[in-house]
Amino acid sequence: MRWWPELPIGLVLAGLGLGANWLAPPGLPRQEWAGVFGVAAGLLIVCVRRFPWVVLVAECVLLVVADTVTPTGPDTAQVAAAVALGYLAYRAGRRATTAAFLLFFAVTIVNVVDPGNPGLLSGAEGAIRLVMLAGIAAAPVAFGRYVRGVRHATRVAEERAREAEARRCVETRAARLAERAGIARDLHDIVAHHIAAVALRAGSARFAVQHTGDTAEAVAALGEVRDTAGQVLDELRALLEVLRDPEAVESDGGQVEPEQMIRDAARLVRDAGVAVRVTVSDALATAPLVVRTTAARVVREGLTNSLKHAGPGAAASVDVRAGDGELVIEVRDSGPVRLRPALPPSGYGLSGMRERVGLLGGTLSAGATAGGGWCVRVRLPTRENM
Repeated sequence: MRWWPELPIGLVLAGLGLGANWLAPPGLPRQEWAGVFGVAAGLLIVCVRRFPWVVLVAECVLLVVADTVTPTGPDTAQVAAAVALGYLAYRAGRRATTAAFLLFFAVTIVNVVDPGNPGLLSGAEGAIRLVMLAGIAAAPVAFGRYVRGVRHATRVAEERAREAEARRCVETRAARLAERAGIARDLHDIVAHHIAAVALRAGSARFAVQHTGDTAEAVAALGEVRDTAGQVLDELRALLEVLRDPEAVESDGGQVEPEQMIRDAARLVRDAGVAVRVTVSDALATAPLVVRTTAARVVREGLTNSLKHAGPGAAASVDVRAGDGELVIEVRDSGPVRLRPALPPSGYGLSGMRERVGLLGGTLSAGATAGGGWCVRVRLPTRENM
């Protein structure tokens, strides 16, 4: 346990004790040895963090002894006892704090009431003085409890922040795993589609050789089988890179062409009241199926966000075009046409899109436009750059 933070306080109190002895008020005899009480009181404070009760009791005893033998010795001990009381109030519970307060209050009364003035606390004026002494003794207690409350509130706030961060990480991870599962379903359907095509063309080649003897048709079918098998290998590589969730995922339906998915998403949003303009380049049709599917997912999520945040009456545009060795997808909306209550973001839309795009080596940027709308821009590398 550290003790050095209390060392400056102890040295200051020791210095004050020596100074108070040298600067004694007129009429009080100056006793050089009385400074020992101030130095002792200051040095005891150094141990207050480790032994608060021991230091408080020792300071109180030092206060009573100094008050008995010299008129200039108890002042520093009283200040040091107040410091120890404040620290104990900060560290201990209510019962211990109450006991420490009563001890310090009793010693303070002993210090004030000398044998020569026993009636100092009698009568109405004595009651007022007693209340004042109680307030002086309670001041370090109040300060210590206040600091304790502030520290406790700070710890609670930090714990809540850590819990919120942990919860957000868990939710984000769950969303990313769900997104990976969605990608896995897409790739599962893509690979199944290609395998079915391979099986069909292989059957055609076999039929041509066995029944018609048309070797040209068989060779053409086998060439198509070879090309399709190469595509299957590429998609399987993408599947191995993307599918990290060990849990099995069942497909929830047949494979839908990405172009059809874009048209369906635009139609649904258009039916909900958002004017949608779609421009799709021929480059989408020549891109790998996994890239095309990701592009369609991005378009659907972007249009869904436009419907959710811009609302009916707004205008949205979808632009899918070829870039420099990449596919560029841009979904833009005009923003709400009138003031609408802001919907709380789920935090999963952009996170899911960014995860899906990142797994394919692409980039995603999203932000507000100058006209008050929103724009999502995605760049997906084609197979040559992946």
